[in-house]
Amino acid sequence: MNDDQIAEGLAPLVPIGLEDIPLDGNWLEPPFNNDESGRAVIFNDGDFQFVAVNRSTGAVYCVCEDDESLMASSLAQLVDIATVWGAIDRDSVGPEDDDADFAKVAIDFEQRLKKIDPAAARPNEFWSLYAEELSNSS
Repeated sequence: MNDDQIAEGLAPLVPIGLEDIPLDGNWLEPPFNNDESGRAVIFNDGDFQFVAVNRSTGAVYCVCEDDESLMASSLAQLVDIATVWGAIDRDSVGPEDDDADFAKVAIDFEQRLKKIDPAAARPNEFWSLYAEELSNSS
């Protein structure tokens, strides 16, 4: 994928949808620099975390120091996941408000994620790790 294709794939999320993705840092614009693996870096926190798109497959990874997790198998699936997450994030109670209701929301998101992108729904991938972190923060 070239930079134009990546930007086109992210376009449905600009600007609000990108803000819904639970990361602190900056979403970048083309031209995208490549990481050591030749992936396009589309997000950087300015410290030790970034998001990269595999130029061959379109898969999106969150890289944090030496660990990486799959955010989405494709840019189109990232758009779908972020759209679902954004709606949940804006419309739902948080774990600090009601643990039982939040647990239902988390389960609903997990079920929807499995339908959108089964690979990204696996344990130890970005969204499951984030949901687990939210559940443990209450």
